[in-house]
Formats: sequence, C-alpha cells, structure tokens
Amino acid sequence: MGVFSILRDGLARNRLLGLILAGFALFPVLSGIMDEPFWNDLAMRIMLLGMAAMGLNLVLGYGGMVSFGHAAFVGIGAYCVGISQFYGFDNGWAHIAISLAACGLLGLVIGFLSLRTTGIYFIMITLAFAQMLYFLFVSLETYGGDDGMSIDRADFMPIDLWDPLRLYYLIWAGLVIVSLLLMVIVRSRFGVVLEAIRGNESRVEAMGLVPLHFKITGYVISAMICGLAGALFASWQEYVSPDIMHWSRSGELMIIIILGGIGTMAGPLIGAVAFLLLEEWLPELMHLVAPAYAENWMIIFGPVLIGVVLFARGGLVGLLARIGGRRS
Repeated sequence: MGVFSILRDGLARNRLLGLILAGFALFPVLSGIMDEPFWNDLAMRIMLLGMAAMGLNLVLGYGGMVSFGHAAFVGIGAYCVGISQFYGFDNGWAHIAISLAACGLLGLVIGFLSLRTTGIYFIMITLAFAQMLYFLFVSLETYGGDDGMSIDRADFMPIDLWDPLRLYYLIWAGLVIVSLLLMVIVRSRFGVVLEAIRGNESRVEAMGLVPLHFKITGYVISAMICGLAGALFASWQEYVSPDIMHWSRSGELMIIIILGGIGTMAGPLIGAVAFLLLEEWLPELMHLVAPAYAENWMIIFGPVLIGVVLFARGGLVGLLARIGGRRS
C-alpha cells in the first residue's frame, strides 16, 4: 500500500482527528471575533502538549511500552534551542534539525539500553534516565541551572514569529505533519508489527522478526516527535528550565493519553484539550466553591480521571464513539 493510499485510508478512519485539526486552524478567527487573544495562547499550549502526547502514544498506545521518561525528550528539544541561542545561533529551522538529531540519538541510546527489559524494569530505567538528565541540567549553572534561561523567539525566515498568529500556525503546521506521519506509521507494515509486539512479542519473534529492532525504531521516532514539540515550546514560551523534563511531566503526558484514549490517533489531542481546560477552569470553580482550596484543583481532577477510566472505556474517544453509534 502506497503512502498516499495509507493517508487516504487514515483520514477516512480518523475523521475526529481531522475535525480537531480543522478546529485548531479556525480557532484564531473565533478568538478574534470574541476579542480574547489569550485563548490563542492556550490553544498553542494544547497543541504542543498534544503533539508530545502523540509521540508518547506511539510507544505506549501502539507498542505497549510504558515510558516514564518522555518529558526528557521534550526538555532536550527545548534546551537545544536555548543553548543554540546562548552561543548566538538563531536559525529556527536549524534549531528543529538539531533537536530532532539530539533526541533521535538520545532515544537510540536509551532505547537500546532499556528495551532489553520489560514491565516494571523498563519503567524504572526510563524514569532513571529522565531524572539523570533533569539533575544534569539543574547543575549546569552556565545555562541557568534550576532557574532556567530566557530566550528569544527563533528566526524562522521568511516567517516573522513576532506576529503571534504566525507562531500559532507554525505550531499548527507541525502538529499536522506529526499527525500525518503517525497515520502513515500506524497503518504501515511497521505499525502492524509494533501492535503485534504489544499483543504477543513471542509470536512475532517466532515469525522470524526481531521485536527489539521495531521497538527501538518506534522509540526513536517517538523521542524525535517529543523533541519537535520541545523546540516549538521553547519558541512559544521564550523560556526553558529543567522543570520541563521532570518525571511528573511524563506522568502528565500519560494522564492525557489515558484521558483521551490510549492507542487512538485523536486521543492525545482530545486528552490535551480536556486536561488543560480542566486545569484552567477547575481552579476558578474551586475558588467559587471553596476559596481556601483553589490551588488544590487536582482534588476534583482525580475523581474525573478515575470516572473516565472506569466508565468510559477507550477514554473520551471511546465515549464519543459510543455516543455517535447510539445516535446513528
């Protein structure tokens, strides 16, 4: 099956993802009519977090590899931009290339060492690598240490990113490219084998294939997608710190995937929308109901996540599919 045939088939099977991407493309028009430019910033953050979650979903949802270290790749991608600018190198396209190369190489090393294990051992090794990188950048006082470093928006000639809408559509274009790439990967022979490994690795090995090669390749692709999200995140936030690669950030990515629908194309994006909107609105709701606990909005979010896991099999994507099926 050719690439265009896979894309056509993927778009037909993932109409919800297409609708979400189209919604993000048109969103600035709505925010302009409402005269609420703040919502464009929130939408950019959703797209960046959703992009990183889509990268993790490739190994978690399709490959069955529970990684607690993917926030490290987001952080490395962001620091590639910050460190490059520190030495006077401002070309944004080169920043993305450096981020992809660095995260790909790091993903290859971590994947080669950690994917020889499974289960809790794999989880702990990825967590250990992430924490090592976190404390490494905390200790690098040259690049701000624990305080991080301020950066300027990169020079994406001929695109002037000082226009917020141009930055918005650059991030949107990156999200579209990642979505199309993942459609091709998931529907390809490689994607089918990766899902088969998740189901029964021994059977795949009995067929004469080497599961480790497929798992490492998927891990590297996943790391590079997270690195791209990190590089764009640095230009959006104009600041980078070790906090971006803390293990709790990897936990947030997992929550987003589970909330949206693990092993689905649209799940990470829907999960990012739900997660960040709840993060935005729940503190305000808590402030109205119980002002003393306004900062503890996770008290409400926890039961919401448990409810989705228990009663919405397949996450929000599964819930929407069942609602659509009943209406049909």
